[in-house]
Amino acid sequence: MRNLKKWSKYLIAAVVVIFVGSNLFLLLKEDSKAARTVNISDWTSIDKGNVKKILHTNGVTEPETETHVYFDNQKGSLGTILVKEGDVVTTGTPLFSYDSQKLEESKSDLEDEAKRLQGEMDSVDQEISQLQQIDTSATSDATSAKSDNKKVNLDVNVNVSSIVEGNVQEKIAEAEAEKGKLEAALTANESKIARVDKQLADLNVVSSVDGQVVNINSDLKDPMMTIASTNSVVKAIVSAKQVQEVMNGQQVKLYSKFTDQTYKGTVSQVITYPNKDAKKKKEPTYSFLVKLNEEAVKEAGAEKKEKNGKTDNLSTDGMQDGQSADVNKAADGQTQVGQTADAQNQDSQMSTTIKEDKPLLVGTNMKLQVTVDEATGVPIISSKSMWKSGKKHYVYQLTSNGIVQKQAITLGVAYKGENQVVKGLQVNDAIVSDQDAISLASASNFITPIKTAVVQKKEIKSLSKKQHAKYIMMGLFE
Repeated sequence: MRNLKKWSKYLIAAVVVIFVGSNLFLLLKEDSKAARTVNISDWTSIDKGNVKKILHTNGVTEPETETHVYFDNQKGSLGTILVKEGDVVTTGTPLFSYDSQKLEESKSDLEDEAKRLQGEMDSVDQEISQLQQIDTSATSDATSAKSDNKKVNLDVNVNVSSIVEGNVQEKIAEAEAEKGKLEAALTANESKIARVDKQLADLNVVSSVDGQVVNINSDLKDPMMTIASTNSVVKAIVSAKQVQEVMNGQQVKLYSKFTDQTYKGTVSQVITYPNKDAKKKKEPTYSFLVKLNEEAVKEAGAEKKEKNGKTDNLSTDGMQDGQSADVNKAADGQTQVGQTADAQNQDSQMSTTIKEDKPLLVGTNMKLQVTVDEATGVPIISSKSMWKSGKKHYVYQLTSNGIVQKQAITLGVAYKGENQVVKGLQVNDAIVSDQDAISLASASNFITPIKTAVVQKKEIKSLSKKQHAKYIMMGLFE
């Protein structure tokens, strides 16, 4: 009996050794099927989603454009400055004028010369008219003259003796030539007057843009004036690495703590020339400009006004309820209560208006969120579910054939642990959730934890003895 018990112990020990040894052999064997069976306890499927890569930075509002106005010394000295710093001007607004004294004197001299030339022309016209009359009279007298050759007396200021000698036509030709010279001189003089008039008109320098006068140099140093546009842009400073991700047309979300409003904008210009920095050892920085969407600015103001309006209505309704109660208690205090409520309402509206009307001033600090890249409706994977080897990324994929395998993937947009899968996986594909949970040298079979809540007694009883044995052996050896 004792020997039987002793042999039983040896037999049990031998079975345990054989069982452990067999499992170790199967696990350590290179081509063993058991070595490729993995228990996957944590897995997930690829979902469809959106990935938006955001660049966070800060910026400051500044005028969209600055127009410089210069002084032309050739036009003369400064006359009058017609605006002052801070004035808002529109296109065509006079800014300053030149001194017109010299031009006025020159114009006066030219006008006097024009009068003299016109007077001489009138005299020549009169002379030509008189000569033509003499020529007509001489021809008529020649046909009706008597043989006694009577002398004809004419009341004209011409040399009658020369006319008698037949020089009337010659005198008329000379007078007409003189008139032509006078006409040419008068035309040239009128052109000079027109040029002076144009110069006088140019003495008033007007604005070519809409904006605000931000600087005036009364000492005539260039630029004499600077006009900043009323439209604002936001200038942001970024590093050399960040500026390579920014492109024109990218959408930007901005927030101002001063106005407590959120705005929308678009990258309008990327400046790839480094900013001037006093510290030469510091890494170079670059900048880009964001143009604010005017409609978005209006929407931000409208949303804030609507929000404040709701708050005012609630407080006003509350005061009206209080007024009714007070009036019911004491009719004598009705007027006093009503005045107090109106005063409170006015104070509330005034404070609201002051808060709402804060403009987006030049120099306002802004927080920016630039959407530098975006992918929508694409397969998304977490960074925790993949690993990198060299320049390639991999995941452990669970196939429909019950195999877990190493799968190479190509990534697209990536931001804060979310990655777009461009190639290698599709939506609803199953992968190991934590890439550190397993490590495989080659593709392997996998099993997942049983969900006991789903297993029914009827299903277990329906299994045959052969199936029972099969699953028990799989459980022992796998």
